[in-house]
Amino acid sequence: MKRLLYCVLLMILIFLAAPYFVVILFDAGAERNVEPVLVVPMATDERLNLARSIYMYLEEPDDFERYLIGVVAAEMPALFHMEALKAQAVASRTYAIYSMAALSMTEFDYSRISEIWQAYLTEAEMRGRWGDSFDMHFGAISEAVISTAGEVLVYNGEPIVAVFHAFSGGMTEYSGNVWNEQRPYLRSVNSDFYMNRSDFEYVSEFSGNDFVARMRSEFPNIMFDGGDIANQIIVNERSNAGYVTRVTIGNKTMDGAQLRRVLGLRSTNFAASRELDKIVFRVRGHGHGAGMSQVGANVLAGRGYSYIEILKHYYSGVEVRP
Repeated sequence: MKRLLYCVLLMILIFLAAPYFVVILFDAGAERNVEPVLVVPMATDERLNLARSIYMYLEEPDDFERYLIGVVAAEMPALFHMEALKAQAVASRTYAIYSMAALSMTEFDYSRISEIWQAYLTEAEMRGRWGDSFDMHFGAISEAVISTAGEVLVYNGEPIVAVFHAFSGGMTEYSGNVWNEQRPYLRSVNSDFYMNRSDFEYVSEFSGNDFVARMRSEFPNIMFDGGDIANQIIVNERSNAGYVTRVTIGNKTMDGAQLRRVLGLRSTNFAASRELDKIVFRVRGHGHGAGMSQVGANVLAGRGYSYIEILKHYYSGVEVRP
């Protein structure tokens, strides 16, 4: 059974790879600094039929690569460039394998996917999300997973904690500033090539009463003086990437991640101020900021970077291995 599966996978990989050899021949001298252009992966009938065949063939509930199709579908927009989707597939596969090892799972168990802590979509949920575009999107996601089948990120020969986030505030964050756990491959790297996004900076506003109520739900004994509350929000420390690591509010000092959770902010890269009758937080980026920026991966893919180059940019000192 496994030999037949490997043969089917090999034929699919050959079919999917053929168009890329043609592209390489005609694009060997292309520059990498071109502006990113959204390219929708081809969704020919042949590719879709192959994708459906492999998806249905791997119908056992414990099949790992079939599970990853649902993960990538949930974690990254299907309209992203193919190389970004491949980078996501490898990162998600690596993260899953690391989590399985931490859970002492000797083999993939579909009934425990919630413990792996990655989003996941069933085929029914994909159809509900994509509607008439299901065939095109499913074909692209399947290609990204199948064409990188078995590949993982390793550091010193071991699978890494391949975390990722939507997009950073210009620099990714060092893991020690997020979880107080130092990972040498999760360093702060440049990711400032999407700062012109309309949602790069997001504004969260709070009335004085709302802000105080939220803070007291977490810190019942918090106290403010009689002055402007906005002036009592003092950033004590920022990381080199710009994320708030320590902040004092009233008489309480906390880490930035705790404040982010209490207020529901998109990231800890923020600045607080008073604007009219509101306390305003201007927040850069979306997510914890460590590891791969998904939007950054898409921009790099649009500039001609391969998925391996993207992964090595965001995860320092790693190798892609089967």
